[in-house]
Amino acid sequence: MRHTLSRFLFLPLAAVLGTGCLVTDGPDTQDDPCDPNPCTQGDKTWCVNEDGNARCLCKQGTVLRPSGVCEAITALNCPEHTGDSAEPDDCLSRAVTLASNATTQRQQSIEPVGDYDFFRVDGTLRTVYSVTVEPGTGALMPRVDIFDQGGQWITSQDGRPKAQVGFKARATAPYYVRVSHSPFDPSAGTGQYALTLTPVGEDQHGDSSTEATTIVPDVGGTSTPTNRFGRLEYEQDEDWFAISVTKDVTYRIEFNTDRVVPALAGFTREDVKNPFATWRNSFVEIRAATTTTLYLVMYPDEGETGGYEFRVFRYN
Repeated sequence: MRHTLSRFLFLPLAAVLGTGCLVTDGPDTQDDPCDPNPCTQGDKTWCVNEDGNARCLCKQGTVLRPSGVCEAITALNCPEHTGDSAEPDDCLSRAVTLASNATTQRQQSIEPVGDYDFFRVDGTLRTVYSVTVEPGTGALMPRVDIFDQGGQWITSQDGRPKAQVGFKARATAPYYVRVSHSPFDPSAGTGQYALTLTPVGEDQHGDSSTEATTIVPDVGGTSTPTNRFGRLEYEQDEDWFAISVTKDVTYRIEFNTDRVVPALAGFTREDVKNPFATWRNSFVEIRAATTTTLYLVMYPDEGETGGYEFRVFRYN
């Protein structure tokens, strides 16, 4: 599930809680979901096993375009030209593989104008990766884009002057990093750069309602409340928590202001796509209008990442 939670307006502190092509139905996880091959439509006939689920990708020799069409790889969409020693590396099929189990550095260049450099990262499920591109000699203003193994765009970051972006592997599968000159620079630019790939570690909390960490609130007024911890590893990170709430009971979430205070969105079991409220405050109080599951989602506000600490109380 993907959200752009920061698009929602912040609402008042107190809120009333009210109701509000991946093939996943297949064999047991110990069986190969690609046998027999369920991918029979058009040119999306290449089946890959993404942690027990069958996913249909464009067949070998083609590449997914934003229109959804699988386009044959040619010199038009995967050109060859002179440049640094990694050329040709202007498309996914010619990406340079980076070691993904330790910090890896490379020195390359964007040359000539319009050059793309692709890198492959063999991701491990739930592992967070950080990619930093720092420009060197020349007029390069770097841009970093991340794609999954099917060629679907995930996220990007433009440098001013350094570009840094993080992503989480949502399957044990290849991911791709593309370095180019930023379109935010009105002039053409080329130059050298240093790329650093760092595996940050396994994400502590899930990014969806099905992966949410369960919380049992403490009774209000307790002298030994439970401190709960999380870390927002990158700008698009989300941490989901689930609480079983009871009608007419008030719940209070308190953050430790000595650490990062993340933005917070509230969802219910009945609607996990649209938050009923969002906040950015040191504490939040919610009175349940129904008995349901409340989902609390922590996410960075204005790119502020780092560790956070909070407590949850129940007041009858």
